[in-house]
Amino acid sequence: MTSSAEDGAALARNPAQRRFGRAIAGFRPLAGSRARRSWRQRVRLPLMLGGPLLVLLVAMWWYLTGGRYVSTDDAYVQAARTSISADISGRVVAVEVRDNQPVAAGQVLFRIDDRPFRIAIEEATAQLAMARLQIEALKATYRQKVADEAAAENTLSYQQREFDRQRRLLASGFSPQAQYDQTANALEIARQKVASAQHDMANVLAQLGGNADIAIEQHPAVQRAAAALDRARLDLSYTVVRAPEAGVVTKVEQLQPGDYVSASTPVFSMMSDRVWVEANFKETELTHMRQGQRATVEIDTYPDAVFRATVISLSPGTGLTFSLLPAENATGNWVKVVQRLPVRLELDGVGPDMPSLHAGLSATVEVDTHYRRPLLARLARLFGQAEAAGPSR
Repeated sequence: MTSSAEDGAALARNPAQRRFGRAIAGFRPLAGSRARRSWRQRVRLPLMLGGPLLVLLVAMWWYLTGGRYVSTDDAYVQAARTSISADISGRVVAVEVRDNQPVAAGQVLFRIDDRPFRIAIEEATAQLAMARLQIEALKATYRQKVADEAAAENTLSYQQREFDRQRRLLASGFSPQAQYDQTANALEIARQKVASAQHDMANVLAQLGGNADIAIEQHPAVQRAAAALDRARLDLSYTVVRAPEAGVVTKVEQLQPGDYVSASTPVFSMMSDRVWVEANFKETELTHMRQGQRATVEIDTYPDAVFRATVISLSPGTGLTFSLLPAENATGNWVKVVQRLPVRLELDGVGPDMPSLHAGLSATVEVDTHYRRPLLARLARLFGQAEAAGPSR
């Protein structure tokens, strides 16, 4: 038999020992309950005092910092979208890019058949040469007309002297009337030839622009032909369509070699590398927002990256203002809805080493308006005055 069994048997035989054991057994739970009540009393007072104090501190912190930071998750990455089109009409002979390919500014996108435009250049070159020859011919014609006018003037002078002589002879009776009439007719013919020569000379001079010594390249006809040649050369350069800026081309599969494109008709699109964030803030959150304030941007695609940004501008109107179908509130049933105003933010330091941003990605924006509650501003002024007065004492 073990010792514990022997002790139990002894207690069963002795009533006094049994009463003492029951007293000891009842004393132990009573001591534990008193210890627990003592611990609760010690914790209760700090909780009763610290709980309201903590709530007060949280409420004070919320009051002092509330309104400085405004945030919204109604924000999206935006990028400039360019519609790629040809400046001339023609048939596509080659497409030099593929869908979703990054391109640099000036990179060739596609080519148009240039044979008709090379023919146009040859034709314009011939027209320019012809215009130069025509001006040379006009100059020669003018010189001839000047000589003809001088000869007509000499003939008129001779006929005038002959007419005067015949008139004197007729008055003296030494010349017949027929001779006088013949001389008068010759004088009139000489006058008409002079007038005709002067008219022809003026006509040629007008074709030379009123300046007989004008340079051939300065003549309007030559300049027009030269402009036509420049236009033909420009059209030839338009047969090679290049990227207007750096970006990523998309929907290129819509264009295939052999397709006929019309001038100014978009054939595919290009998203520029210039990206920004457009955040739609509630009108109640714009009270203290100003241009130039700093902000943080978190892109849903890159949850671990935080972008810095600056408020560039606030839209002049809410999204509803620029909608195609504006709301009609002149009815009996009207519900006021909080409007949102688009705010444009420029990202800082977006470069090759930063994550790639695509148009349309969702973002969360938080703007630091630097707004301080009146109480905080008063405290700051008081502390500032105290610090200023401290050294003076």
